[in-house]
Amino acid sequence: MDTLDRYLVKELIIYFVLILLGLSVLFLAVDFLTKVWTINLPVSKILVLYLYKSPEAFRQFVPVACLMSTLLVVSSMSKQNEVIALYSSGISSFRIAYTFIACVAAISAVTFTVLDPLVPTLEKKRQLIEKGRENNGSAFLEFNRDRFWYRSGKVIYNVGHFNPKNNLLESINLFVLGPNGGIEERIQAQRAFFENNDWIIQQGYSTTYTKGNFPMIEPFKEKRGLIPEKPSDYKTLEVQPETMRLKELRRYISRNRSFGLDTTRQQVSYHERLSMVFTPIIFVLLGIAFALKPLKTQSVAKGVGFCFLVVFIYLVICRLTVSVGKEGHIPPFMAGWTPNLMFLAIASMTLWKRK
Repeated sequence: MDTLDRYLVKELIIYFVLILLGLSVLFLAVDFLTKVWTINLPVSKILVLYLYKSPEAFRQFVPVACLMSTLLVVSSMSKQNEVIALYSSGISSFRIAYTFIACVAAISAVTFTVLDPLVPTLEKKRQLIEKGRENNGSAFLEFNRDRFWYRSGKVIYNVGHFNPKNNLLESINLFVLGPNGGIEERIQAQRAFFENNDWIIQQGYSTTYTKGNFPMIEPFKEKRGLIPEKPSDYKTLEVQPETMRLKELRRYISRNRSFGLDTTRQQVSYHERLSMVFTPIIFVLLGIAFALKPLKTQSVAKGVGFCFLVVFIYLVICRLTVSVGKEGHIPPFMAGWTPNLMFLAIASMTLWKRK
């Protein structure tokens, strides 16, 4: 690392830390003043809530802080004619951009490594406090499930209601598929309870479908060995993506897809969160392309205005593509990565003209 790199990195990190802290504190303060009157909790718990919420605020403002710090550093250099001096010394725009990109890539990697496991953990605790159940860690998964479908191998079944406290399934319709995908047997039962590591289906009747013959209907009092899942499998069906690390969300999607469940919304959330890791680098490229004009002095006001314009347009496009993606109109990958790819193309073309 030469003198130029040390100077740029030092200035960038100072501005980045100050801007990130300032934006995060401002966001939390506004949110606190807006919602404090509607939260029915003691003041001490409200403060703990916002303490748990602060890492998420840091994470969402990392790209903005990277963009603003880059604009401020480069604008300051342009104002003092340092950019002209660098150009006259044979240093190109790409050489200057390289240092910023490397520094921001390191910042993005560190923040992802720290915040990816921290934010979901604190989000769980925050939700438990809001529900008044912070002393029961397992309470986060305690909820009732009504009218859901589940697939496990050659068995597809519908459950009218799942009671997680008693590990009880009610109003069950179970379909056993044959080798060609057709229904070989249908089982309807009132309930099933979990005992000795197996579900015991009670009070129902089975309908057997054989080729060329009429269906055979037989009542039964009890059946076993048809449902391989455990109660914990149902308790994690509706876990929110915000409470999982990125790799946990990926495993969750893969697992539910193998059961035949629709995971479109979770896939969109996964790609959106993954793309945000690279958003700071793209924002920095935009900032450098805007500010590296050696014959024009960029004021701080113009830099801040440009920053807010970029962030606003990015958020509009991001919310639009995510909403369309969650409805299934575009692939999840496109929903999560389209804003980044669009802004990367714009930044690359603009920076290429500045070389």
